[in-house]
Amino acid sequence: MAKLPDSIKENISLLDVHTHVGVDPRLYLNHSLPYCRSIDVAHAEAVAVGINRTVCFPWVTSLYYDLAALADGGTVIITGNGIGRAPFHFENEQMLRQLYELFPGYSSHFIPFVIVDTLRETAEQVKVLDELLARFPFYGIKVHPRDTRAQILTLDREGRHILEFAKAHDFPILIHTACTDLDPLSQFTDVMTLADRHPDLRWCAAHFCGFNEAFFKEANRTENVWVDSAALTIGCETVVEGLNIYESGEAKIPADYRRPEEVFRVLAERYPNTFMFGTDNPAHSWIDVTTFADGKVAKCDYRSTMAKEVNLLSQVHGELLQKVAWRNALRFIEG
Repeated sequence: MAKLPDSIKENISLLDVHTHVGVDPRLYLNHSLPYCRSIDVAHAEAVAVGINRTVCFPWVTSLYYDLAALADGGTVIITGNGIGRAPFHFENEQMLRQLYELFPGYSSHFIPFVIVDTLRETAEQVKVLDELLARFPFYGIKVHPRDTRAQILTLDREGRHILEFAKAHDFPILIHTACTDLDPLSQFTDVMTLADRHPDLRWCAAHFCGFNEAFFKEANRTENVWVDSAALTIGCETVVEGLNIYESGEAKIPADYRRPEEVFRVLAERYPNTFMFGTDNPAHSWIDVTTFADGKVAKCDYRSTMAKEVNLLSQVHGELLQKVAWRNALRFIEG
């Protein structure tokens, strides 16, 4: 079940609900940064800034996928030519073995989630996850629709095996979400559809609802949906620049986006039972170079630090700070 051991729940002061470990071959093949993070480095970076519990999951592209397709901009994913019995078999096992076999002293710090592909070979993925769960504890599921090229609602069709696995173990599901047309596979509205269809599951719509006010209000009205702050600092930068990555027009939540800590405070005050702190480490920085099959190159360069992400909490105090720093995350994980 999703109940955490007492060793993890004792003396929590700051819980980062959204981080990555492992290697992302697509990013590495496309000369993008960051592309990797080991458990020991992730632990050192967290404790250096006062984070004493961390939800982690594997980086978002599986070695099971065809590497040539990934190197060609990742616009097409071909399965069956890679490593492992199913998508993310290798990545999930590697993360869990790294945590429990190489660095068992960190097992009271990390709260591991597994990552899944909601479209391809989902029955085999669940068989693998059952085997892994018999060997290693984990506590939730991560979905990244954009990088698996699998729209969120496939979880309720091809991915039904994964849904039933989550229900059987009372696992929460954290989903990468987007609110603009740049990423049609990861739309926030699809998370809400699933939350409505499956009220017995707990859902996190990652990445602060893209700052969209109406979407955040909708999440806040829904008892089984939470929203995290992963990569909020660089998200604010894109709003200041007027880009279409997150909501930058009239639909955005009113705040001074030149000051990310003020944006965080506004979100915490308006949505005190829904909002959760998360860094997206190491993707709180995003330096991406994607080369497409037609030769076009798309680039972005946004940089933050773990210290900047923790500073987002600097204007929040008292009981509200406890809620967004760790209490809401515990309710999301454990119910």
